[in-house]
Amino acid sequence: MKSNHVVTYDGLPTSAGGAHSLRTRKPAAAYEHVRRFVGSSTVPTSSADVSFRIWAGGPDDVTARLASRTEEVLGGPRRRDRTHAEWTVGPDAVDVMLDVLGETGTCATTGHGSSLAAVTWSAPVRLIDATTGAPYEGVDADTFGRFRVDGYGRLLGESGVRATIGNASSSLSLWLAFPADDRLCAAVAHVRQSLPFRLSPKHWRRWQPTRDGSGYRSTRIPAPE
Repeated sequence: MKSNHVVTYDGLPTSAGGAHSLRTRKPAAAYEHVRRFVGSSTVPTSSADVSFRIWAGGPDDVTARLASRTEEVLGGPRRRDRTHAEWTVGPDAVDVMLDVLGETGTCATTGHGSSLAAVTWSAPVRLIDATTGAPYEGVDADTFGRFRVDGYGRLLGESGVRATIGNASSSLSLWLAFPADDRLCAAVAHVRQSLPFRLSPKHWRRWQPTRDGSGYRSTRIPAPE
């Protein structure tokens, strides 16, 4: 039975580190985790935005070689400033850039110890019902009046995935919207099966309309089981 409530998982908030570790230092393996999750549990609602970044503060010789190799594949950067250079990555170039990351090695880091370079993949998505293969009915941005959850443009009822695949470490940030009815537990179980890490028990919320009907408010709830 559909509901005018929705349950969200914010994994993880910026205050808690911003993302889940994908627990591998191999870029191709990390990206495969992302592909498996997106392919088995979601339907993208628009094309993914994929970019490649090289951060400042790493070894000069490695950075120069990496930038040269990147420009061979992607051309000139779309943006360059004092902190990083950034390129747009087309669908056909993703695997090539993962190979470039792998060739860079895990020891090439910035002065802060983070990856020197990374492929970033992000897309708005909808979670799908494992029994039907279709998105959950009544769990979408339009159902909840395209209500803005925060200043980052996130909409209630919409889910999002952002993967950062680095040469030294990789992570996955999730904003997930689940049906807040008798489908909830099965929906959560389906998502858990396709992720290489545990979902946090602390970042679940149930949203319901405000009394005056002008928006939605949330309350923290235990992780659904």
